[in-house]
Amino acid sequence: MKAIRLMVNDLEKPLPLGSRIIKLSWNCKGEGLQKQYRIKIIDEKEENVIWDSETVSSSNMYCVVPSDVSARLKDRQRLIWNIVLNSDEKEESWQAFEMALLNKEVWIAKWICGQNTDKSERLPADGFKKRIAFSREKDAESIRLYATSLGVYSVSVNGKRLDGYLCPGCSEYTKRLYYHAYEIQNDVLEGKDYLDLEFQVADGWYKGKIGSDNVEYFSGDTLALLAQLEIKYIDGTLECYGTDESYCWSNDGPVRFADLKDGEVYDSTKHFSYSKNAFLLSNVKGEEFVENIPCPEAAILPMIKAHEEFVPELLISPSGKMILDFKQNLSGFVKFNIQDGLTTKDQKITLRLCEVLDKGEYCDHTLKGRVNNLQKIEYICNGENEIYEPDFFYSGFRYALVEGIDTVDPNCFKAIAIYTDIPYESSFECSNDNLNRFVQNVIWSQKSNFIDIPTDCPQREKSGWTGDAQIFAATSTCFANTGPFFRKWLKDVKDCQRDNGMVVDVNPRIRPNNSERDAVNGSAGWADAAIIIPYMMWKIYQDDSYITDNTELMLGWKKYVIRLASDKNMADKLPEGHPLKKIYQNEALEASAYKKYAVESGIHWGEWCEPGFEEETNNPMYLVKPKPEIATAYLHYSMSLLAEMLRHLIEKENKETYLKELKEVEDYARGSKEAYRYYFAKDLEGQNDLRMARYVRMLALGLCASQEEEKQIAEKLNRKVIENEYKVGTGFLSTGFLLQTLAKYGYLKTAYQMLCNSEEPGWLAMVLNGATTVWENYKGYENGHPRSISFNHYSMGSVCKFLFDTVCGIQICDNNSFVIKPQPDKSLSWVRCRMMTVYGSVEVNWRWQNDECVYDIKIPDGTVLLKP
Repeated sequence: MKAIRLMVNDLEKPLPLGSRIIKLSWNCKGEGLQKQYRIKIIDEKEENVIWDSETVSSSNMYCVVPSDVSARLKDRQRLIWNIVLNSDEKEESWQAFEMALLNKEVWIAKWICGQNTDKSERLPADGFKKRIAFSREKDAESIRLYATSLGVYSVSVNGKRLDGYLCPGCSEYTKRLYYHAYEIQNDVLEGKDYLDLEFQVADGWYKGKIGSDNVEYFSGDTLALLAQLEIKYIDGTLECYGTDESYCWSNDGPVRFADLKDGEVYDSTKHFSYSKNAFLLSNVKGEEFVENIPCPEAAILPMIKAHEEFVPELLISPSGKMILDFKQNLSGFVKFNIQDGLTTKDQKITLRLCEVLDKGEYCDHTLKGRVNNLQKIEYICNGENEIYEPDFFYSGFRYALVEGIDTVDPNCFKAIAIYTDIPYESSFECSNDNLNRFVQNVIWSQKSNFIDIPTDCPQREKSGWTGDAQIFAATSTCFANTGPFFRKWLKDVKDCQRDNGMVVDVNPRIRPNNSERDAVNGSAGWADAAIIIPYMMWKIYQDDSYITDNTELMLGWKKYVIRLASDKNMADKLPEGHPLKKIYQNEALEASAYKKYAVESGIHWGEWCEPGFEEETNNPMYLVKPKPEIATAYLHYSMSLLAEMLRHLIEKENKETYLKELKEVEDYARGSKEAYRYYFAKDLEGQNDLRMARYVRMLALGLCASQEEEKQIAEKLNRKVIENEYKVGTGFLSTGFLLQTLAKYGYLKTAYQMLCNSEEPGWLAMVLNGATTVWENYKGYENGHPRSISFNHYSMGSVCKFLFDTVCGIQICDNNSFVIKPQPDKSLSWVRCRMMTVYGSVEVNWRWQNDECVYDIKIPDGTVLLKP
């Protein structure tokens, strides 16, 4: 038996590791089961063994390097780990990895900035350049470049642009800043004895427009660069060159304006003069400012990279406009190469990007929210060969309106999709072509919104909303290895958490604490992401670190939400005559022994985008109205999940320090269910007209009193679906549970009919209306005109979990095992599914043949198939 798919910290291509917590994992290839393993970590240079696990009798496909071993690892140290399974030395496997800059002291680089750029004003991109000569008399073993910025940067070495977009990504700048590491290859050197380093830095998330209000200068008003080049020679000597005031600087280059929301203004007649020297940031903003910048940490997530390319079709609109249709809604940019003779110097070409057309014309409806975004490229021609590719802007789009040029050759244009470079290795196909297209739409919405953080939409807000993320997190793992992605984002959530435990609704933040919209933070079902996502990742990836890494975050949220439940004075806090005072008084729950466990305070988004109730839910009065039924339900759900995780830590890791916390968590898990029963379920027998989401919530969140009641509620849900003609009636919070819940309680055929229903509101109705991504709302058009919604919003795609969990029946269990229990229905004549799991690739195929379902199931080597 041989170890395959070796990973370090869940990455097959490990980044330089900035963490001393090192997890090694693998899958198995070969007959039988893994009974033991032996791991050695070897210094690649000195070839000495740093750690030998000796033979470990275990079926675990992962190992955490002991802390006393990892503590001894050094900055920049290059290592190899090899592994042998079941004492078979002939089947040794190995993988290399490298430690990053672990200690603050190894940074000799200084923060640099431009001259006269410390202002709240949108300025051209900064350019920084320096030539670094190095010795050719000695052979270089490796050349590394480490870089980060306040803003987003791109970097070229000897004229060749290095990989990655919008580096170093998005973080809560007051708490954390990441850097990326680059290995300079020989093809960049080309025999030269110097390195020309050239950086551009633009506004990005740091200074540019962010969030639903397009706030500018949120994190700062001065862009800055920190970079360090290190040349390590074979003789062991190390030369380090850091950014300082010797770097040349100017901002007279081609990027005249760059914004993640509005686009770029690019003047190809301009070139960086580098006529001035950079300033030290400490001399501009002061030593204290620089000292307060977090020490850069090595990125724990792969870069945002370019992936698929699309060549468009040229459309002529009814009004005669030239529009490029790239056939796929995506996140990325348009790249073009217009040949000589078609432009003149100073001619301006404008590209306006959009998701949908309005009766064949350019349409910016989906760019409009509380404020408008432009998503526009203005390109000033040089009159020669025009080549353009933006560095500092991405858009959510399918179409591009082209203005300013008489002839448009679609072959000169490409749409480039960019997203975080995580592997998408799973697939689902079936006999229903519309369902297949919907699955692809979900994947495209995931790619489009997994750009360093889980965004709500790529064309409008581009914000890390907690509600959207928790709704879709489990589904995302069906298509890609999103464990590292959420591991990074959960750090963002913790970095933004308030001292009182409140979890804000958007992470990293998009507005100051205590702003006018602060009241919506801590919303039920949104802020609960702090518990729900670690729980889902723990179960799916069978990795306790998702609990241990986030215990402080989860216990903080527990503390806050329990205190929120104790707040019964919303009405008393308002002055007489306030319009909300009477509403709060009228909505207050009656006194009882359970009242302390009911959440009556706070402002909650509720069942967002609930079909049939949009007029109500879009009303501001709905938002501020108390929602104790939803909030109390999520208090029970989150505390139940947290209790399970704490019990696991206490039992498996002897974490008895959590016993007191567990007692309180279990008390509120139990008490909130009793409160829900008392206030919201005691008269349920006579209620046959509740909203669909309410029935789903009771069943999915464990709020029923008995199995008999579960049967009754499930029957009412089934009846509701049938009465609704198998159309979807749930909003954001409940849609992901809907079909699994129907199937769990015996209404599989209803679930399939709902899945395959092609009428609005429904998933396949989007497909029949031309969708290539998932829409924010099931209804995208009104009287043939596109509505002002996002057409690339993965939340409703959470239903795809049903395809893997139920249609294909894949259940990941502990101890390298699976339960595979497909639940077929004749509405699909065949299904083919491949899902990459923590243990390897699972394949489930089934088809109907002579009224019998024939199965073909393959599980990874080294795993066990348990009986259902």
